Amino acid sequence: MSTRMFSDDQLERLRSFPDTGRDDLIRYFTLTPADVAFIDPCRGRGAGDRPGLAVQLATLPLLGFVPDKVSSAPPVAVRRLAERLGLDPTVLAEYGQREQTRSDHLRLCPAIWLEERPG
Repeated sequence: MSTRMFSDDQLERLRSFPDTGRDDLIRYFTLTPADVAFIDPCRGRGAGDRPGLAVQLATLPLLGFVPDKVSSAPPVAVRRLAERLGLDPTVLAEYGQREQTRSDHLRLCPAIWLEERPG
């Protein structure tokens, strides 16, 4: 017999973005120059893909995973990332039009950390 450890509401909270305070904004949602270059539109990324990739890049070290609904990231974090990228934060709603976009971007995130944060 299997028993559930968490209710559906608890599971949803565990799989979602947490509340984001000032310290987390500064520590995790501040893009480095290398991050911005990595997200650059010259790499063929559209306006909606750029903030989505930025959210993933910032969220993975914070949570150890990226919630399925990238567009549900805390608005204050999205605004901070979008401002650094020179974008309107509402373009995040366009993220992931292609089915593979989210998983493709998720695979790229560790590569940028290794490039800019060696050893």
